[in-house]
Amino acid sequence: MARDPHARFVILCTREPEAAPPSAVRWAAEKVCDWTTVVEIAARHRVAAFVEEACTRGAVPLPAVARDRLDATTLRTVAHALMLDAELTRLNEALAAREIPVIVLKGPVLARTIYPRLSARPYSDLDLVVRIEQADAAVAVLTGLGYREVPYEAEEARRALASTLTCGAAYHRQFVHERNGALVEVHLDPLQLGLQPVCEAERWQRALPVPGLPGALMLAPEDQLVQLAVHAHKHGFERLIWVKDLDLLLRAYRTTLNQDLAVRVARQEGVAASLWLAIRLARSLLRTPGTAALEARLRPSPVLRFLYGLVWPTHRTYNLRGRMRRRAVQFHAAESLRGMVPSFVLFGRRRDRAQAILSHLLQR
Repeated sequence: MARDPHARFVILCTREPEAAPPSAVRWAAEKVCDWTTVVEIAARHRVAAFVEEACTRGAVPLPAVARDRLDATTLRTVAHALMLDAELTRLNEALAAREIPVIVLKGPVLARTIYPRLSARPYSDLDLVVRIEQADAAVAVLTGLGYREVPYEAEEARRALASTLTCGAAYHRQFVHERNGALVEVHLDPLQLGLQPVCEAERWQRALPVPGLPGALMLAPEDQLVQLAVHAHKHGFERLIWVKDLDLLLRAYRTTLNQDLAVRVARQEGVAASLWLAIRLARSLLRTPGTAALEARLRPSPVLRFLYGLVWPTHRTYNLRGRMRRRAVQFHAAESLRGMVPSFVLFGRRRDRAQAILSHLLQR
């Protein structure tokens, strides 16, 4: 558990009620010395709604200023999510009219499927996956609807060297709406590892309809689990809401999740250790039940566990101070050895990574 009393309180509030009884929440509240810090942490980690609910459930007497700021944070995030939701409907209809299938990732899907209501899962952008052969058509749809592309550093660097690179894969492209500021990221694969994905055709075959969004698709639970783990890991678990995604997903599909499939996909994509770390954090931070067997199947070697502890220190994550380690997770061939070696050491598919590194060295 976190040593910082403010982080500890926010974590307890984000747990499901059976994992954080009212007495525990009240005890943690007694240790809080600065409620402004609590509000700032809750807003940064996008769990303000959970903090409000836990305080109500536990009869925690929040100072009026803190209560007002939590209410304002929740209202702002809900308003932004509603705007994005309307934009998603418009985009989905336009893409469907051009017969471009789309897989929607993260927030909009999770809010509709595993969260109790929309306000509990805020999101600030839309992540859409399209097939590589339809990428240009999808971009044309976005520009026709008033979006303009804005630079994404990693993708710009890769595209600048595309004629000389024989390894690596595309990252996402970013688009902002000229009028309402909505941000849309267009992906060609949901993992964004910088290597050509192994299981992409299977992911599309397993994709399921999104409830309440006709024509749109979402990843199957097993693929969602892997994608959410990799995304949170890439960002260094900077936001507690990403761990909550994993917590609720594992709870929702506890009896139906095909663990064999999830493990196979994670291993084939070279992210088994990433999935292990994410599940381990969900269990330790939020008391996610029924994860011991899956965690044991994914546990990496002692050496790799030691390295993970150095790159992603447990004390930082537990105190809600995670930091992005982009090059440690993603393979950045355009950045030469600096962008390729860290993920070679820390992730799987080392043969593919070694071949890419060798190819780069031979081209110099």
